[in-house]
Amino acid sequence: MRNFYFFLILLFLPISIFAKESLVKPKPALQRVLYIGDSHSVGIFGHSMTTLIQDALSKHVALMAVASCGSEPRWWLDGKTTSCGLRTLYPNGFDDETHKAQTPKIAELLNIAKPKITIVQLGSNLVLMGNEEREKSTDTMMDLIEKKGGQCVWISAPDSRKFSAAEIGNVYELLKKLAKKHHCKLIDSRKYTKYPAGGDGLHYGGKDGAPIAKYWAEKVFVNAVKPELAKNFTLAQKSPVKLEPKIERPKQIQSKKREAKQKTHIQPPRAKTYADKKRK
Repeated sequence: MRNFYFFLILLFLPISIFAKESLVKPKPALQRVLYIGDSHSVGIFGHSMTTLIQDALSKHVALMAVASCGSEPRWWLDGKTTSCGLRTLYPNGFDDETHKAQTPKIAELLNIAKPKITIVQLGSNLVLMGNEEREKSTDTMMDLIEKKGGQCVWISAPDSRKFSAAEIGNVYELLKKLAKKHHCKLIDSRKYTKYPAGGDGLHYGGKDGAPIAKYWAEKVFVNAVKPELAKNFTLAQKSPVKLEPKIERPKQIQSKKREAKQKTHIQPPRAKTYADKKRK
């Protein structure tokens, strides 16, 4: 873990430290974006999202991303070890994944990166926490980001088969309250997802889940993340990367909206005909 922080410090140090000032023209200081997440960010959603962010940022803005499988706020406060995957995307573009590793503490990441924007993708694992601990640890984490992490953007739980709508809804109610308290922008991922048949009920992968994960990432980026980046940085003047030739709304999400429309559509009462009156 010590090597992780040492390598990270080296990446953020200005180049003038390693060369004589008279020979090297000082470069403008890098502005920073910090991204942290859970297993969704170790997987397809996170890879898609960080690709979109990297492509949007100019060369003067560095992205640091860390995703810890199974994590919830306590893990980022206490540095709990994950046994199902830690992904680290360094500011130089090096992308590293380790099966078992300690989750970096959010306070230390904020001190090193000094980000102008902190993007958090956490929510599904909050369902498993007790109400008191869920609120306490999430409140502490948001407070740290508010004080040292710049603008906070919190991407929360997508649709799931493992957890009920009520369980996920309870997490969102808490996050809405705390996001308002700490001036954090909360993103509701349920609008862009519907869990497909198959899979483990939680993670989006495979033939049916992967397109939904990519669609989810693109929609969250376009509607929430990119506008925040544009407020804080001058974005790169280039065409955005395409994750697919064309990312369309997955059929599962189309059917979800169609079902909602059908439920809210009320048929008007049928007018009585002459035959009906005669039948009486």
